[in-house]
Amino acid sequence: MRENVLLEHSKLIKWQNVKRREALHKSGWVLGSALFGPGLAVAIQGCAGRTNESENLLVFDDEQLQLVSNIADTILPKTDTVSASEVQVPQVIDVLLNDVYEADFKDRFLNGLAEFDHNCELDMGKSFSDLTQKDRDIYVAKIDREVMEKKYQDSIPFYFSFKSLCIHIYFLTEEGIKQNLNYNPIPGGFAGDIALIPGQKIEVGNEM
Repeated sequence: MRENVLLEHSKLIKWQNVKRREALHKSGWVLGSALFGPGLAVAIQGCAGRTNESENLLVFDDEQLQLVSNIADTILPKTDTVSASEVQVPQVIDVLLNDVYEADFKDRFLNGLAEFDHNCELDMGKSFSDLTQKDRDIYVAKIDREVMEKKYQDSIPFYFSFKSLCIHIYFLTEEGIKQNLNYNPIPGGFAGDIALIPGQKIEVGNEM
């Protein structure tokens, strides 16, 4: 899963200007127009600072935070690098929903989260948080195949928005960048279509 995330990171920052395609109804819908604005990186960095101010949740309850953490850590698990929850991705999403996104987006996100868990229970017999990690991996891999290969414009499935937010937040943290990418603040000239050797880190600079 993590290898796919690294390759998708470069695709997700170019998400705009894509054609509409039909998404799976069962994945849940959220508005896509507000998801990736030009100030998202600044907003995420500001929200990351706020997570250190208080341990109190702003939008999620404890059960929702646990669900968000479990999904995020299945997408970005702890290996030889940090997991999503270790760099407070769930807490940053909580602050983003409270401080940045409009109420309509927040409601749709929470509805999508609940629908994700409901569909998991229908398919797997248990809520996502009650699954073993092996079964979480199986379920997320299935949803990932169904959702992430499609293109969306105005409205996107919950899982697409959730995974995209996780990746954006993760790769704006110091640990996420330095442990997964070859970070060079001044990378030099642009060279496109460079073959990626298995195990090689993607090089990024301040333009990320």
